[in-house]
Amino acid sequence: MRLIPSTFVLAFLLTTTLQAQPQIGGSVCTNSTLSGIYYYLLSGNLLSGGQVYPYVELGKLAADGKGGVSGNSHASVGGSISAYTLAGTYSVQSSCTGSMALSVNSQASGSLTFQVVNGGQGVIFAFSMPRGVVAGRAYRQTASAGTIQCGTASLSGSYAYLLTGVAFLSGNGYYYSEAGSVNADGRGNMTGTGMANVSGNTVTATGQGPYSVASDCSGTVSLEDQNGSTNYFTAVVEDGQALLFMESDAGYVVGGVAQPLFVASQNAAVNAASFDARALAPGAIFSIFGQGLPQSAASAQVLVNGEAAPVFFASGGQINAQIPYDVPTDRPVSLSVNGAGTASNAVLLNIRQAGPGIFTYSGNRAVVQNQDYSLNTPDNPAKVGDYVVAYLTGPGAISPALATGTVAPGSPLSYADAPYSVAIGGSESTDVPFVGLTPGFMGLYQANAKVPSLAPGDYPIVVTVAGVASNGPLISVR
Repeated sequence: MRLIPSTFVLAFLLTTTLQAQPQIGGSVCTNSTLSGIYYYLLSGNLLSGGQVYPYVELGKLAADGKGGVSGNSHASVGGSISAYTLAGTYSVQSSCTGSMALSVNSQASGSLTFQVVNGGQGVIFAFSMPRGVVAGRAYRQTASAGTIQCGTASLSGSYAYLLTGVAFLSGNGYYYSEAGSVNADGRGNMTGTGMANVSGNTVTATGQGPYSVASDCSGTVSLEDQNGSTNYFTAVVEDGQALLFMESDAGYVVGGVAQPLFVASQNAAVNAASFDARALAPGAIFSIFGQGLPQSAASAQVLVNGEAAPVFFASGGQINAQIPYDVPTDRPVSLSVNGAGTASNAVLLNIRQAGPGIFTYSGNRAVVQNQDYSLNTPDNPAKVGDYVVAYLTGPGAISPALATGTVAPGSPLSYADAPYSVAIGGSESTDVPFVGLTPGFMGLYQANAKVPSLAPGDYPIVVTVAGVASNGPLISVR
């Protein structure tokens, strides 16, 4: 059985916003608190042969949560750039203090102490040793332990930066600082404007050039201005909410941190039906909420993992678009919005195999058609034994497959790939002949189901796909 949708299903252009729920709490630390990929930036001075050498290092450490670490780094010692491999062990005390023994290029290098902060989101290093004084901080790659797959689109939007260190010019060392901003377009192009202070002499420059971001979130930047070319090693950390810099040009010992001018909540992108940030799946219609967004669909470009997503609606405060069918699942992917040539800062979306969400109206009423094609309401309930159609988005992959942005045909029908079921009032329907794309629409799914035997009343309807349950808005039964 296949029912034909009426025009009310266009109500998926929704405008309700979400309120984030803050959390307060704390706990003791263990080795598992330090887990995932971290990038760190260290600076200070090293002593050798009676000489003092300024020092900066940008590196990566993977902590396994069990006391083992490995990684790599680049360092500038007195303006000489070198690359290193790292391996070692660590121990975290209940007070969140810790110690780490590292070997550098397979040679034992000694131990250091650290403090884990923000529940494992960061690590502060501050240590002295006979051959130097070095301090710095490590930043987790993501908001949770684990790894992600970065790409060029992971670096997008405007960042303000501060760089400090020493520049060696004509054989002399000069204290150096620079402050400014850069803008990344999410496609490998960066522009920047900054003011540098070299031992009291200031100069302002505007440059542009390419950047790259590898799958592990490390990268490079090269900016050309009127004073020449400047090159950096970089790392995107904290889900794109910070960017680490280290100059890779010989003769410079310069590093620093950039932060986005505008920070988007991870809950700014949600399933357009349920408004659940966790219910995002390939092919789903999703809503983006924010300020200063493009005013029209024609002027809005949405990139999901670097791929353009079809945009249905844009109003300046909300965008509705379709998640591409071919985005990877069960790991975060980047999202950015481009309007009038200006890219937003990238945020991460957690894309699942399935994330069904049922469209609603009048608060918590499910958008459901009765068997006679009328809208289900308390005054117009469905009959036990009849078939109803619930409209939703987010069941994920379909067969036969369709290209992203394609209107679903009436024949052949595209069914949801993953196992599905429908329950009304907690009673599972004995006949669900179809869960798949609604003909004539993009990203809109429908679930056809037989109403189980229930007493008259209002009941939640829930569609479950790949073991993931939807929201449970109400349907009326008699």
